[in-house]
Amino acid sequence: MTTAHKLSEPVLGQVDVDGMLLSADPRLMRLHLRCGGKEAGPLAVPELAELCRLSRRLGMNLSRPVQASDDDCRIEMWVETRFVSPEKEKLLDLSIIDWKEYSHDESDKIDPARERDFDRLEGRGAIRTDSALRIIAQQMPGETARNFDAIGQSLLDIYDVIPPSAHARLLEAVAERQPIRNQRVREKIGAQLLFVLHGHPLIDKSGLFAGYRFIATPDDAPEQQDADDEEIRRVSGKLISDSLFGRQLGPALRQPLGKIIANAETISSKLEGPLRGDYASYARDIASAGRHLLDLVNDLSDLEAIERPEFTVAGDDIDLIDLAHRAAGLLAVKAADHQIRIELPDESDKMPASGEFRRSLQILVNLIGNAIRYSPDGSTIKLRVSEEPGFAQISVTDQGAGIAAEDQERIFEKFERLGRSGDGGSGLGLFISRRLARAMGGSLSVESQGGAGSTFTLSLPERKKP
Repeated sequence: MTTAHKLSEPVLGQVDVDGMLLSADPRLMRLHLRCGGKEAGPLAVPELAELCRLSRRLGMNLSRPVQASDDDCRIEMWVETRFVSPEKEKLLDLSIIDWKEYSHDESDKIDPARERDFDRLEGRGAIRTDSALRIIAQQMPGETARNFDAIGQSLLDIYDVIPPSAHARLLEAVAERQPIRNQRVREKIGAQLLFVLHGHPLIDKSGLFAGYRFIATPDDAPEQQDADDEEIRRVSGKLISDSLFGRQLGPALRQPLGKIIANAETISSKLEGPLRGDYASYARDIASAGRHLLDLVNDLSDLEAIERPEFTVAGDDIDLIDLAHRAAGLLAVKAADHQIRIELPDESDKMPASGEFRRSLQILVNLIGNAIRYSPDGSTIKLRVSEEPGFAQISVTDQGAGIAAEDQERIFEKFERLGRSGDGGSGLGLFISRRLARAMGGSLSVESQGGAGSTFTLSLPERKKP
């Protein structure tokens, strides 16, 4: 049974450099105590403590979903970390903007039907991992004893990635919940057999990343690898350059841009004391430019991914109403800055659909973000769900200037910015969103009249309500 707590305001806390919980709102304090913590002791919620350590290690503010658990229930939160004073004691503020509780019931267990699929694999192996890449089930041909020994160990402790240069690319794919294809690995012990892994990310019923399911095919031609690598290097530079951005340049740019944004926001907020007005304005401009560049990096990485011939999406069971609330929560601060109200469907209702959770959320975030960007201050953005034969739909309606009829298809082309320039967008969001919708078997359309606002509708294959 799910208990959703609609937070009228964030649940707050503060952690020092040693992980000590300095302050906490009642709800966070109760969770901390239930996890064995003390009022004046270290933060006892492991997942939150790890997020704080990661934020401090990267030197960046972070915003991401967190799943915690105690004896009573499993809790899903959206948590933001923010440095209070990066130059001094590195105090971290915690802000929890979403909070959902789930009882420990059978729905949280591994689906037996999925596990039985292992038994149907003839001549191949299968590996199931949790979200941290720890092996929780493994069936490799003729390796019963070793299968048992692998349980609980990291996939990367059992297998070497081949070539070693692909190790970082594999971890990046895991971090972004991407499918993993044609990854060669070698056992670290025993016969040191070679396998080719094909991995598919798993999403649980609540929409959270649950790990990977790999099919392992024996690799009987190890000598082929050198030839394959040489062929890749020899083929047109286009193949190499096509993968350069998403796999190398993109990750290399994100971290320094994140630091630039975080530091600029710290300066503009005057946390260190009084600051000349023009300097604060410069810092805000730097932060805005950094966010624009970061959005562009993310869009270019997505563009590269969707234009690959082998690009595919998962067919997860999703709920469009739940996605709407998650997407709106991510943009709540941006909307509040413009006094824009986001009107959402009743969270107790359901609109089941089939599509990749992460990509569907990405589309909704883009649509709501565009609606905020082009709506007048003080207006309302409405999200509504509906059904058509075979499809579940969610629409985003704004009160902006609208889109002329002759421009309504052009806005879905590359580098179009809804007929406006200088708005901070890359002009790729709608192009990528439509491609993603079609890849999931759905569509993305717009209805608009000049001066009367616009309605963007995402349609995905329907899924029968439980």
